[in-house]
Amino acid sequence: MSKVKKIRWRWIESPTGITPLVRFRILFGGLILNASSCSESDQNSDCLPVTTDQSVNLDEFLGLWYELGGIPLVFNTGCSCTTAEYTLSTTSPGQVTVNNSCDRFAFGSVEGFAYAPDPNDFSKLKVKFTSFPSPTADYWVLYFNNVDGHMLVGSPTKSSLYILSRTNSISSSDYQGMLSIAEDMCYDISKVEKTDHTDCTYN
Repeated sequence: MSKVKKIRWRWIESPTGITPLVRFRILFGGLILNASSCSESDQNSDCLPVTTDQSVNLDEFLGLWYELGGIPLVFNTGCSCTTAEYTLSTTSPGQVTVNNSCDRFAFGSVEGFAYAPDPNDFSKLKVKFTSFPSPTADYWVLYFNNVDGHMLVGSPTKSSLYILSRTNSISSSDYQGMLSIAEDMCYDISKVEKTDHTDCTYN
């Protein structure tokens, strides 16, 4: 098994005075802000409304998930061995601590927190990363299957989409099934890229 290479972050001032980390923050923050705009597919009358899976609950949501595919964003393009771990916050009641890991993250992982604005609806979460300045983003659970350990997450604007599993691989039929759910709601599944989990060493 080959180990995931950790990238040591070097603080190098560019001629403009903007460090690589600051540039990353600017790109990521701008991307999330852009996600608040309306999707063109919203104008398609054939689209099913973006709905969430009311069966999801806190206890079954917590733990480690493997990202098997998703719409790549600026900050995670080309990532492999991607995971998301959710743990109950010990300092803020009602909040979930978020730890996202990718082999290309310069600092190993990014951390933040998630919460449900409506305590009676855990399917519509808000997420904010604290590793760098970022606005709060919508994190909606579109499909949840606790028995098989599958979850589909996206933003209501359809700018982000993630296929998650409790294992780092699933059958093609299960993967395509979750894509179909997103496609019915007019997410642009042509943008979805599979996440490579070959020879990963997870933290």
